[in-house]
Amino acid sequence: MCVRERDAAGYLDVSVGDRKFTYSFFERFGSYYSGTLNEFRVRANYRPTAKFSVSASETWDRFRLPLASGNFSVVLASLQRNYPFNRFLTFTSPVQMDTSNTEAVSANLRLRYNYRPDSDLHVIYNVGTQFASIAPANPPQVRETRFAIKWTYSWQK
Repeated sequence: MCVRERDAAGYLDVSVGDRKFTYSFFERFGSYYSGTLNEFRVRANYRPTAKFSVSASETWDRFRLPLASGNFSVVLASLQRNYPFNRFLTFTSPVQMDTSNTEAVSANLRLRYNYRPDSDLHVIYNVGTQFASIAPANPPQVRETRFAIKWTYSWQK
């Protein structure tokens, strides 16, 4: 079973969310500044158990702008694994690749502790590599490693 919607600027097709395997397709098109933008997204999610899920997605954006180099496309692909230890502690590990400029790939390890509603602590480790393409003007490969801790607190009770 799925839900299908269509309007003047796009199309959406989504499966029922309570299944082990779910998917969605999304297409949007129309004006973008003084040009056009076509966007297509596909996402698939597999949840073999109540505590583990894997999802894959891809987004393709095609730009047509009235510039000398205004016709280009960007693709963003990701693979993500999720594991909730309990309702307060969640582990997520997404890997992303995009084709804008230099074919960047990044991986994150994220641990989220939700200690009260709207208040949480994130511990994030990120590794990203940018691959130089065959064009001679591109810079050499760059690898970045980041570690971050983010704390949010809601003043409302």
